[in-house]
Amino acid sequence: MKPLPLPGWIVLGAGVLHGVLGDVLLRGSEGPGLNLFTWIAVLAVTAVLLHRRAGAALSVESTACVAVGVLFAAVLLWRDAPLLKLAALATTGIAFSAAAFRAGAAWLRGSGVADYVMALGGAGLHGAVGAVRAVRAAEWGDVSRNTRGSPWFRHTVVAARGVALATPFVIVFGGLFIAADAVFARMVTDVLRIDLSVLASHIALASFLGWIAAGGLTGFLAGTRLPVVADAVPRGGMVGAPEIGTALSLIALLFAAFVVVQLRYLFGGADLVAVTPELTFAEYARRGFFELVTVVVLTLPLLLVADWALRRDRPKADRVFRVLAGTQIVLVMAVAASAVQRMRLYVAAYGLTELRLYASALLVLLGVILVWFAVTVLRGRRRSFGVGALAAATAAAAVLVVINPDALIARTNLARSLSAEVQPQLDVAYAASLSADAVPVLVAALPSLAPD
Repeated sequence: MKPLPLPGWIVLGAGVLHGVLGDVLLRGSEGPGLNLFTWIAVLAVTAVLLHRRAGAALSVESTACVAVGVLFAAVLLWRDAPLLKLAALATTGIAFSAAAFRAGAAWLRGSGVADYVMALGGAGLHGAVGAVRAVRAAEWGDVSRNTRGSPWFRHTVVAARGVALATPFVIVFGGLFIAADAVFARMVTDVLRIDLSVLASHIALASFLGWIAAGGLTGFLAGTRLPVVADAVPRGGMVGAPEIGTALSLIALLFAAFVVVQLRYLFGGADLVAVTPELTFAEYARRGFFELVTVVVLTLPLLLVADWALRRDRPKADRVFRVLAGTQIVLVMAVAASAVQRMRLYVAAYGLTELRLYASALLVLLGVILVWFAVTVLRGRRRSFGVGALAAATAAAAVLVVINPDALIARTNLARSLSAEVQPQLDVAYAASLSADAVPVLVAALPSLAPD
């Protein structure tokens, strides 16, 4: 494990300052906004400054990751939708994790998926217990020797002695003044009144944030890659091509059977729903959509694990895998297209919601990543897959921020209720439950809505 390039007490001191700052900023009852963004931005700047003080070069790649993390944290200032804020914070955490994995060195291009997983895991572990590394790296003997000879230490000792000498007299004279004047007594009582529960909450929040900040700074300075974990990860190439081929063939047959049998239902649309007894839009679209999304979600890790586990000891092993994996991708893309069609019909009938919008966005993102899998992994460029998938996920989060999901939901539902031939009832309760991002759209539409 790489040692800290700076004395641990510097990192711990920065953590304490960030804990106090976080307690001041985050104590309000409002949701995350300017306060949390400020804390994240200050933490990022501190990490970069400490890195420079350590004399280590910060790569362009890590600088870009830190900048991307701060930009997504700024979404807290721009948008109000809770799910969008959560997605932005997740993107910020991923960007910071990437910057810290190799202590500011470039590593994203040419790294496998396992490295990305370890980067996220290592960042989380350092946030939880990384401050212990700073405590162990603090040279407390040197701190004590240096502080004893410093001017501020001597001034502090002198001030403490003066306070100790004055304390008895302050107590005696203060008691007399309190007894002599009721107004002065009330003022002193108000000043000295301490709510122990409030004090405890301040200490707890500051300690928690300071601990997290110190752990994060430790990881950024020394890297979050844990050699013990990296060495313990099993190597791939353990399963032969016949076994992988058989497994993928059976799965592909299942997918193909589903697509063939369900062709009428997958692409039948509204006409099929209208003529099929006991088949409602909810059964056709809602249930089918989320189940098909789950299928797409599970297919990507399945193909990644199959590629990792394949033992390439035969000349045709890669060729067979590419054919079977490509077939699987084609089939799952057909399933994804069906899911998109189902959601389109469902939105037309029932309107758009946050869950439907974000699930659709996830489906599109997974489709893009599957195509990228075919372009890279199936063409022998496995090391290019991770950085492209990460870029696609970051771009998807950025697109969500730009399109303003809650405003899009309100606009879609309003247009549906106002322009349909048989005007469906607008779900006013749901529209009112959207975040402040939807307010301009709703207010602009008020004159065109029915009075009720």
